[in-house]
Amino acid sequence: MFKQELFVRLLRFGVVGLTVMGIFMGLNWLFGRSWGETTAFMVAYPPAVLLHFCLNKWWTFGCERADVSRQITEYLVMVAITFIVQYGFFWLAHTWWGLAGWLAAGVANAGQMALSFLIMQRRVFARRPEVTSVNLTLN
Repeated sequence: MFKQELFVRLLRFGVVGLTVMGIFMGLNWLFGRSWGETTAFMVAYPPAVLLHFCLNKWWTFGCERADVSRQITEYLVMVAITFIVQYGFFWLAHTWWGLAGWLAAGVANAGQMALSFLIMQRRVFARRPEVTSVNLTLN
């Protein structure tokens, strides 16, 4: 991959990450006021993940592949892996460091960003060679 293309992807990934992190933190703040901070973290996670998938697929990686169901499956596996990392950071920041739930959610989000980029770049939205059909004629 060209260095300029990688730089643009990293920049876009950062913008997407900050945008999703802001929305995730905002939802944590909003939901945490009435449901508690751990429940808010869990409820805010799915809409943040959906936004993250869409922005990264179409804007960061410009992925035009048609195998969306495969991408969603791979993305959800990545989300499961990064959720464990992210929840670990949330728990540490909230329980051990005493940060408010919304702020701990932001710290946790930043903690898993590098892992997410690598998995999406190399697997989920990787460019795959196109499969072409070959027409054979029998004489």
